[in-house]
Amino acid sequence: MEIQTFINNFENAIDGIVPGSITPLTEFQKLPQWDSLALLSLLVMVDGEYGVQITGQAVQKCSTIADLAQLIPSIEK
Repeated sequence: MEIQTFINNFENAIDGIVPGSITPLTEFQKLPQWDSLALLSLLVMVDGEYGVQITGQAVQKCSTIADLAQLIPSIEK
């Protein structure tokens, strides 16, 4: 998976994220926009864009955007 494509999808999915403000090393859970609605938006985006379902628990174990991007290919379809 191309990390920049994932970042663009993340920025589009989460309300209030300024395009171009996220990097692979961004600690997404520390973003002011990160809340339960952002988590739900992320889960829906991953399902829609990548065809996999991730859990909130799996997301909580991730620290950075790169961690999230690496999580997706590890989930069986």
